[in-house]
Amino acid sequence: MSGFWTELDRRLGLSECIGACRAHRVPGKASWLRVWACVMVFAVIVQAVTGFFLWMYYSPGAQSAWESVYYMQNQVAGGWLLRAVHHYSAHVLLAAVMLYVLQTVLTAAYRAPRELAFWAALGVGCFALGAIITGDLLYWDQNGYTSTKVRTSFLNLLPGVGQSLLALATGGGPDLGNLTLTRFFALHVGLLGGGTIALALAHAYLTRRADQMETEGTAGEPWWPNQAWISSTACLVFIVVVFALSLRHGVSGPHRGVFHGSPADPAGSFDAARPEWMLVGVYELSHMFPPSLSIVPIFIVPGAVLAFFLLMPWIASWPIGRMVNIAGTLGLLAIVVGLTCFSYYKDAVNEPHQKAWAAERELAVRVRQLAEAKGIPPSGALTLLRDDPKVQGPRLFAQHCASCHNYSAPEGKAILAEKSSAPEMHGFATRKWVSGFFHVKTITGPDYFGNTAFRNGEMVGAVKDWWKEAGDDQEAVAELTKELEAVAAALSAEAQLPAQREVDQRDKELIASGLKSIDAMCVDCHRFHKAKGGGAPDLTGYGSREWLHGIIANPADPRFYGKSNDRMPAYRDILTAREIDLLTEWLRGEWFEPAAE
Repeated sequence: MSGFWTELDRRLGLSECIGACRAHRVPGKASWLRVWACVMVFAVIVQAVTGFFLWMYYSPGAQSAWESVYYMQNQVAGGWLLRAVHHYSAHVLLAAVMLYVLQTVLTAAYRAPRELAFWAALGVGCFALGAIITGDLLYWDQNGYTSTKVRTSFLNLLPGVGQSLLALATGGGPDLGNLTLTRFFALHVGLLGGGTIALALAHAYLTRRADQMETEGTAGEPWWPNQAWISSTACLVFIVVVFALSLRHGVSGPHRGVFHGSPADPAGSFDAARPEWMLVGVYELSHMFPPSLSIVPIFIVPGAVLAFFLLMPWIASWPIGRMVNIAGTLGLLAIVVGLTCFSYYKDAVNEPHQKAWAAERELAVRVRQLAEAKGIPPSGALTLLRDDPKVQGPRLFAQHCASCHNYSAPEGKAILAEKSSAPEMHGFATRKWVSGFFHVKTITGPDYFGNTAFRNGEMVGAVKDWWKEAGDDQEAVAELTKELEAVAAALSAEAQLPAQREVDQRDKELIASGLKSIDAMCVDCHRFHKAKGGGAPDLTGYGSREWLHGIIANPADPRFYGKSNDRMPAYRDILTAREIDLLTEWLRGEWFEPAAE
């Protein structure tokens, strides 16, 4: 090995290089203020290594981007941690550059011979920011998609070149798609990733050159060992912070590492989308300008701020230039921090925003449940959500049914009409729900027929007659109550609800008794199995998938309300058969749920 090293050293001059690094002198003494060049190089190495392994799994396509990130996050051993380290190391690098710039301004370390090193660090920050912004879309989740669509739309604000730049960024279409992903991926890896590495190395080299110039003829301290150990410790602090952020949500569960939302849906919307922390101040600033002046907070103000920092070496040559630089920097910092905190506070107390994010987190968990149980189809993970009753049922109900019906579910799941004028649909066809038709107060109340054309109909009259006949005779009331409980159980059993299978199986005798009572009490008006009945809705298979699909598709069908139908449209003319199925399955509580652990 000694001979091998000797021959390798003769050809590469490694000993000479190592010796030069050790002999390099830093101005003054070793200091924590001189760690930034080393930290930046270390950060871009972490980025490059983790990015390379992520590249091995990533597939930039509208039907493969989210899916490849999902695979990395959930199927590859340690993949979630690799993603998190890559993500947070970019953010911590940007934060480190910001601290470096603040330190440089306060100590006036942008003066000759360190102007180029200062500008190189600004370049590292700009390129790292660009990498974070472009990387946001690569997850292809709803937040990244919406945020990127908003950001790219700002290009239209640029006079003359805006539309061309927008077409170049998105691939020419109104929506983001395959071409957008491939272009953002190329920008992220090739231009911005490569540029960040090049500028970090340039900053390290320029810092070293400035050290050499400042230590000429002075007794500077050697870089090794004191400054080397301090810089190494700073790199250790960097990676500890990155791992702390990566592990802050634990090492298991659906939200470990970096949050990966639901698949991007170009047909959907997500008003709660927000930019990353470093852009929240600009986001809040943009709200202070009318739309016609949006170019000011989006392009002009950030451009002026960047120009201010680039011009600092010249500004410092003025008599009060250094104070101008310090005052300007601290003022900008106060404004940005203030706007950022204000924006976060507004979102924290904004109930619709919080609900939207809670719904997005639930959707992210839901698509993973479906992917794990059913696999991801060739058409992509979005298909799983579009074919899921638990997801699509509430959306269809809110869009098409909630103008008349309430769905008064607990735990924030309620969907309420502005003014209910039709029966309550939560708990549809359950025993409790069916029994509401058999009591005068409930059937004539707002949750059943109270706000419909049937409030004075034959069904209401029959219910009144039943209870009128029982009168005040306690024994008769108890007997009628027991009989109606059996009728409710029998009708509910017709629905074959998944949630009542065990109960229906257990109460076979009660259901059999209820079937006899239906034959005695209901078949004069209702058709029920062999009994032909009158003109009231068919109770055969009441509440079943086929029955519910049928009444939603066409309530005016003779099997249901016929000419007596009260306002309900035929949704076969509005929705597809599959959409009616999704609404039907949701109302019946019929969807996939993973087995309890």
